[in-house]
Amino acid sequence: MTRIILSSFKRHLTWWWASIWPGRHPDAPLHLRRWIFLLIAYPIFLAIQAGHWVGLLCDELFFPDYRKVEVKAPVFITGIPRSGTTFLHRTLAVDDSQFTTVSMWEALLAPSLTQRHIIRGFAALDRVFGSPVRRGVHWGMARRSGDFDKIHELGWRAPEEDYLFLLPAGGCFILLMAFPFSDSLSTLARLDAADPAERRQLLEFYRSCLQRHLYEHGSGRSLLSKNAAFATWSDALFEFFPDMRLLVCVRKPAAALSSQLSSLRPARQFFAADPGGNWTSRQFTEILKHSYAYLADFLATHANRPIAAIDHADLAAHPAACITRALGHAGIGTSAKLCEHIDSLEPHEGSRHRHSLPADDPEFDAFKRCTEPDYAAILQSSARVRPGSTPDA
Repeated sequence: MTRIILSSFKRHLTWWWASIWPGRHPDAPLHLRRWIFLLIAYPIFLAIQAGHWVGLLCDELFFPDYRKVEVKAPVFITGIPRSGTTFLHRTLAVDDSQFTTVSMWEALLAPSLTQRHIIRGFAALDRVFGSPVRRGVHWGMARRSGDFDKIHELGWRAPEEDYLFLLPAGGCFILLMAFPFSDSLSTLARLDAADPAERRQLLEFYRSCLQRHLYEHGSGRSLLSKNAAFATWSDALFEFFPDMRLLVCVRKPAAALSSQLSSLRPARQFFAADPGGNWTSRQFTEILKHSYAYLADFLATHANRPIAAIDHADLAAHPAACITRALGHAGIGTSAKLCEHIDSLEPHEGSRHRHSLPADDPEFDAFKRCTEPDYAAILQSSARVRPGSTPDA
């Protein structure tokens, strides 16, 4: 663990130092809000990550048996961002007899078992005094989330993406929005092209975080994980979890890119980077191109794996039938509770998030021409499930 701790702090400090070099990074100009982030917010963030590492090291002393936990037959949900992964994740998380999934407070505040015990102790003390801290935290979260809650509903106890476990290791993709010049962060969206040694180190750390979670919450349940940023991690995940089941969500490229760019505006504002949005547009256009091509090839070469691909349009129009068939296709069982919940799902038009497509944009047209063949290949793959098809169609 010493090696990944040192490499993590080297990455974090390198990003910070590179950021304060005036004029070097046009996509992260040093205006007032950027200085506030770099001199106040980011040092606080680094202190929190240092606290996480202390907690993770304490786990080795107080909870060493977590390493004996096997991550058996986990269920991973990934795919193209803004394609229904959150809806699918929170639907399956209802089945808490079969699945355990990571909540936001665990991912952001307590990746270690030691931290979770400490926080639960303070929470119990807070309840004795009428929960003033809990109410204050919820108020602050609601105030700060603003429009982002329409894009991705937030809640400390809500199921969340466990790639946030990778923040201490400097391996969480969201940090690219803070440091758009970082090649190492950009590589996280193309993990298939990353250095094999670094990829293995990161995945070993990720697995240890999942082992900790199962050590506390397992009790015969399977891990349920959702990370839209893991689209190009699928091969590597199968290497580390060979008996895993995979649900891949996709969406028409034009709508996916539009929704993705719109959803990233709050992150650009928070990190005070890329004020014009030009870098974000260029970067995520290329990321999505690579993701569609990767998934098309991946599904074509892994036809015998327990994988189900779900199209956003099918999921929105026929959620119950689509999810039921996807679970059968991927060999994922259901409880009476989950079946009842799935049967109650109604067709919907999408989230409260509103976005628009650019008109007469040559680059956007080129993106559509590049990605639509791969999208079509995904829809034609044997893994794709349709609302009217049988589970093994």
